[in-house]
Amino acid sequence: MDEINIKFYNNEENILCDICGKKKASYKCKICNRNVCEDDFYKEEGICKICAISLCQICKTRLSVTYCQYCGRLVCTEDSIQLDNVRRICIDCYNKKKHQDIITNKEYIQGAIRLAKRIIKL
Repeated sequence: MDEINIKFYNNEENILCDICGKKKASYKCKICNRNVCEDDFYKEEGICKICAISLCQICKTRLSVTYCQYCGRLVCTEDSIQLDNVRRICIDCYNKKKHQDIITNKEYIQGAIRLAKRIIKL
């Protein structure tokens, strides 16, 4: 991405970062439009750190809505299949017919633990 498209503030403006609230915002996230500083922005992707950790792990372009009940990856609505009113499974697991397996409580808990570990690392 061309840096001209993502850098949007000139040196005269004093807008603070919407994430840290301390440093001067120099960029705008292309997904959420947050004003962010250089530390909270990924230039190559043109997105803020909040959106980066929330991206679907399959397409890596859309924000996730939940995680796959089988493998634990973050998934968006387009890259997942709804199993019931609350559970979704990623298209990869669906295509491998893992949805036909009975997901035990142990497997469900392991997926939730993987998601929690990912969040804790942030």
